[in-house]
Formats: sequence, structure tokens, C-alpha cells
Amino acid sequence: MGPTRLDIHADGARQTDPLFDGPGEMRALCRAYDWSATPLGDSLKWPVSLRTTVGIVLGSLNPMFLWYGPELTQIYNDAYRPSLGGGSVEESRHPRALGSAGAEFWTDIWEAIGPQIEQVLSTGAATWHEDQYLPIERNGRLEDVWWTYSYSPAFDDAGEVSGVLVVCQETTKRVQSEVERERLLEDVARAKQRAETILDQVADEHMTMDREMRILTVNRAALQALGKPRESLVGLTHGEAFPASVGSAVERQYQRVIAERTEVHITHHYLGDGYDRHLEIDAYPTLEDGVAVFWRDISDRKKAEAALRESESRYHALFESIDEGLCIIEVMFDEQDRPVDYRFLQTNPAFEIQTGLVNAIGRTAREMVPDLEQHWFEIYGSVASTGETVRLEQGSEPMGRWFDLNAFRIGTPEDRRVAILFKDVSATRSAALEREKLLRALDVERSRLFEVFQQSPTFLAVLRGPDHVFELVNEAYNGLTGHRPLVGKSLLDAMPEIEGQGFTELLDHVLASREPFVGRELPVLLARTPGAEPEERFIDFVYLPLEDDEQVVVAHGHDVTEQVRSRREIERLLKESESARAEAEAANRVKAQFLTNMSHELRTPLNAIAGYTQLLQMAVRGPVTDEQQEFLERIQQSQQHLLGLINEVLNFAKLETGSVHFDMTDVSVHSVLSEAEAMVAPQAQSRGITFHPLACDESLRARADAEKLRQVMVNLLSNAVKFTEAGGSITVNARADGDAVRISVTDTGIGIPEERLDDIFDPFVQVRSDLKRPYEGTGLGLAISRELARAMGGELRVESRLGIGSTFTLVLGGIT
Repeated sequence: MGPTRLDIHADGARQTDPLFDGPGEMRALCRAYDWSATPLGDSLKWPVSLRTTVGIVLGSLNPMFLWYGPELTQIYNDAYRPSLGGGSVEESRHPRALGSAGAEFWTDIWEAIGPQIEQVLSTGAATWHEDQYLPIERNGRLEDVWWTYSYSPAFDDAGEVSGVLVVCQETTKRVQSEVERERLLEDVARAKQRAETILDQVADEHMTMDREMRILTVNRAALQALGKPRESLVGLTHGEAFPASVGSAVERQYQRVIAERTEVHITHHYLGDGYDRHLEIDAYPTLEDGVAVFWRDISDRKKAEAALRESESRYHALFESIDEGLCIIEVMFDEQDRPVDYRFLQTNPAFEIQTGLVNAIGRTAREMVPDLEQHWFEIYGSVASTGETVRLEQGSEPMGRWFDLNAFRIGTPEDRRVAILFKDVSATRSAALEREKLLRALDVERSRLFEVFQQSPTFLAVLRGPDHVFELVNEAYNGLTGHRPLVGKSLLDAMPEIEGQGFTELLDHVLASREPFVGRELPVLLARTPGAEPEERFIDFVYLPLEDDEQVVVAHGHDVTEQVRSRREIERLLKESESARAEAEAANRVKAQFLTNMSHELRTPLNAIAGYTQLLQMAVRGPVTDEQQEFLERIQQSQQHLLGLINEVLNFAKLETGSVHFDMTDVSVHSVLSEAEAMVAPQAQSRGITFHPLACDESLRARADAEKLRQVMVNLLSNAVKFTEAGGSITVNARADGDAVRISVTDTGIGIPEERLDDIFDPFVQVRSDLKRPYEGTGLGLAISRELARAMGGELRVESRLGIGSTFTLVLGGIT
């Protein structure tokens, strides 16, 4: 590493070079660097040409690098800095590169660049190098790196070539992207070829079109049905290939698939261009914003349906002659209007051949086939109720047959009659299954094609052959398996910890049976990083076989480990919650019993104090002086005050334990308020406080417990009296407010500080702790009042201004 000590004068002051003034990491490093220890010498004494070149390098936003002097001492700018990599001080090439000799520093690539530098030094001619492959050691490892750069001569003041100026750009990402793009294009071409091969095996007629409805592909079945060669269709628009379809409903449906990215299923009568065909069409959007179309000729069935309805005179002849089974049924509904059975009203001769049922007329389906599936009744019940025709292929296990059927309502909705035209397709079911397998294979190919362009959020892998060799994996699968090398290896070679967990056996079974396997929350032990111990994961996945000779299985699914662990944690927490709830209920029962005992134990001695005090006041034990009478009255007041405090604490505790019973009825608000006012009026009068007349309609009623409502109002009125000075007033009014009843108590008292409004309903909180009165109480009155209000389905609120007064409002449910 080159010298890095600072240039310090004898007097200790640091000498600075204006060449390195300004922002940036490299200017700062150059300022701190001891250039006098390099062959270039003190920077203040550098040639003008060198200082000019260095100034250009450090000020440029383009990556630039300068080799200068006999040892090609190195200077570079901030834009070049990222090209040296990061990592630890030992691994990083920055800032070691600054001031180092070129040949000693770039030992890994000097064999390649040394001759290029020497050419510039010897000839004085600039050179250009595009996408030059120069792998270098950086970030602690050898990296593949590509560069595009120019080497230009750097002159001294005498005009001699003394160095090389490099202007460069790292092009690694672009070069690698182009290589990857070529590989992806090759994969796309192969996938498209496989897809076209599969589509040529499909029995349905098929074609694909782009977003302008230009035909891209046509399968063999369509070419045979249309009687045209492939080259006469591919490249034409749909309207050019099929002029009779221009402006038709089917063309509009194709346009809808393209515009709305939705699938459609329709029937269409194509008449013209030499064709007269009834088609059943399925159209799907493609990944390229086009449309894929599958269709089949149903002209024979349409002709039969049309003939069936042509006329009553020909009805029976047709009914008896057609080869397809035909029957008319009456659907039977229960009292809840649910279809529960159906009765055969009429059948044709082919009915018995197609179903195996004999003498069905007049009998019900449940009589003929007791175990017949419920879905048959629901299908025919829906047709009878809605009038919507149903076309489907459906199997019946008790009958041991598959049917291709068309069901449509006849007569009026009240008749509940359905005609069923059907054919036993059990013999051709294997062909249909083959078609479905081909379609599944096509879907897999589509998925593979899509995966080339976009990473799938699910993990995806393609395994080939009896050894289950990985042919393709996506990033999600790599993440699941710890980013280990997979492609080209067998399952057990790539992931030896899988052995014995049953996955190879599942793959063998899928290959042998040709049937998919679906796993839900299956546990698997996987090493998530190289060399790590396997850890348990849970996965939802599918093994899907492709129908070809190469024995390919596609594995795709989700890592659901976190969902499984979260669900288990929730189940554990629910169990703990149930246990805690049981403990809380037990504690409440103990608390309720304690309150019952305390109520008796506390009130008994207080009642005795009151009794003996009254006996003394009555002179039972002899005459009582006036002074003694005054003392006895104080004892009596203290006993009543203490009893009131105990009652408040016990009442609040009962509310907390939920042991207070509420008898909710329609209560006369006027009566309850009058009673409460009468109980508090003596206190108000003794303090010189005026009660304004009660403002309440006598017919007003609220949904409440009368006793609890009276308790709340007494508490509110007592508080108003307690904190209102002599000469003040108290106003009570009640009114209906929509579905609620609002009862307000307004006083002209001392008011409540704004910062205490949120606290006054808390237990044991005094409204004004700065007032010293013997009747301040426990601070539970408002807490009890709000709890009682809420228990009755209401709420208690307060508004107050300090020194002006307060308004407490009780809101209860009204009677409508």
C-alpha cells in the first residue's frame, strides 16, 4: 500500500493544496495523502499539465482514472470509486489504489492491460476498447467484469507522454443481460414449439390471435375442419380469414376477451364463406394480450334441438327416432322450495339404451336410483325455476355412466317441466380424459413460458425422468432450498436430506399413475443454507405430470411455514386465554364472596355505634348535657359518613365483579328525577342553593333500571350541591333526542379544570383536590355513576368551565 501520511509543516500547521479543494471523497483523500512519498513528489510542485489533468479527473462525473509518472502512479475520481468494489479494508481495492504503482496494483489484469498502456505511452495515440472482458479481484472474490474504455496520452509541460488517462464505463450488467436475453429467447422458442405440438394433439379446433385479432397459430383439427392449409390463415386478421364473421356477435366477444382480459363461453351459428356450422366456443386471454380460441362443431345437436321444437305434428316421430336419449321430467320441490326429486313423464326408446333404466314413466328418480347424487336435482331444479338452458357433461356413480346432456325448460314456470336431451358418453370418456390431460400439459407449458418472463411468487420446478433430474427451477424454489445448485442434478443428489421423507416415492407414484398429487401443509426437513442443519418447513404443493414421453413432473406450491406456525401459536394463545379466563372467573367468585362478608362485617359495628348513640341521645342512661348532645350528634354524623363511604366502595367493587343485577324496564324519567331531587333538596336549602323547577315532560320514558337511575341522579345532584357555593343554583332538565333520552344537571359551582376532565370518572379521583372539606368522599361517586350508566346501555359525559360551573349529561335509550 502506498504512503498515506499527512504533509505536516515543522510548526505543526497542515499545508493544503487548492488543487484538491472542493467536495467529494476522492478530493478529501487526495488532500490527506502524502504525495511527496510517491514518485510524483509534492503536489504543489507538480507540472501544470499534471495539475490540470488531475483537476479534470477529480471534477468529472464520468468514471476517470490516471496513470502518471515512471511508476504509473494512480489517481481516480468519485465516479470511478464503485468499480473498485466494497468489503472490508483487507478485501477492498479502495483506497489502496490511490497513489499505488499501476503494475504492482493491477497484478490480476496487467497481462491484458499492460501492453495497451505501453502502446499509448510509446505511440502517443489514443485507443478504444468496447466490452473488454477483464475479470478482477474485488469484494473478496474474482468477479467477471466487462468494460468499455479509452486510453489517452497524458502529456507533461514539455509535451512528452508521461501518463495514460482512462475514461471508462463498467458494462458488466448490460453484457450479462444480453447473454441472459439470448438464453431466454431460446427457452421461449422451445416452449412455443412444445405448446404448438400439444395443441396439434387436442381434439378441439383451436387458434390464437394477437391483440389486433391477427391469426398466429391454427392447430391440425381446425385445419382439417376448415379444409384450408395453415399458410392461408396464419398472418391474416380474423375478418380477412372469415369475412362472414365481421361485425358478428362472436367477433365482439373475441374483442371483449382482449379488452377485458376475461374468458367467454358461447355458442355461435357460423353461416357464410361456404360454411354452415353451429359452434360451441371457449375463448381465453393470452399472456401476449391476445385471445386463444377452442371450438367444437355442435351442428348435429342443434339440428336435433331445432327439429324437436319444429312442430307438434313431427314431435313424436322425431322423439321416437333420434339416437340420443330424450326424456321429459317434472321436478318436485319441498316446502322450502328446494328440489328433492323428479318424475319421468315421457321417454323415447333410446332412453333405456342410454341409461339402462326400464319402465321409468310415472316413477321418480329416487325410486329408480335410490342413491342418485343430489346435484342432479339441483341442476334440473335450477333449469325449471330460472328457464336457463344447461349444457354439461356429468357422471353418476350409482348409475356407473357419464352423460353429455342438454336440459331446457318446457311449458310455463309453474309446470316445473324440463326436457333432457342426452347421450351416454362413458365409452368416449377416456378420449375426453386424454383431451383434459393434453390441456393440462398445455397449461403447464403456458406456465413455463410465463415464468421465463416473470418470477412466480410460488415455487416452481420441473423434474425429468425416473431419477427426477431438475430441468428448471425458479427463484422461489431456490430460496426454499437454500440457493444450492439444482439444475442437472437428481433430487437426491441435489438435496440428500430429502431421502426417507417420502418425496421420491410420491414422484414415482405420480409418474406411474399419471395422476397429480396435492399436498397440504406437508412437513419437510430442508437445509436452508449450505452446510446448515435441516430445519422443518411446511409446504402446500402439487406434483403435476406432463403427458409426454419424457416423463416430466412439475412441482409448484407455497412455503406456508409461517402460516402454520402462526396458527399453532394462535391455538396455544387461545388455550392460555381460556385458562386465564377460568382463573379470572374463579377470582371474581372469590371477590364476590369477600364483598358479601365485608358488607356484613363492616356494617354490623357501624350499626351498633348508631344504635348506642341513639340510646344515649334518648337519655336511657341518664340526662345528657347540651355539650354531650352536640358530641353525640357528631358521632352520629361521622358514623353515617363512614357508612356512606363503605357503601360506595362496596358498590363499586360489585360493579367491577359484575355481581350487580339490573332490572331494565320502561321508566318514567319525571318520577325518578322528582324523587332524586327531593332527596337532595334539604342539603341544597341548608347551603342556600336554589333548585330551578324540573324541566321534563311527564310522558318521557327511558329504558333503564329505576333504582340505578335514581342512584346516578342522586350522585350527580349531591356533587352539584357539594361544589356550588351559597347563592348558586342547580338546573335539571330531560328531553327526548331521536332514539335517546338526555338528562342534564347544570350547576353554577366552582367548575373543573380542563386538564382534569378526562380523570374525574376514574375511581378514587377527587374533582378538586385543592378543596379541604369534611364531605369530599371517596372519589367513587362519578366512577360508579358512569359504570351504572354504561351497564344500562347509556353514557355519562361532562362539560365544565373553571369558576363558571359544570353540566353532567346522562344519555339513555328512549322508548319509541
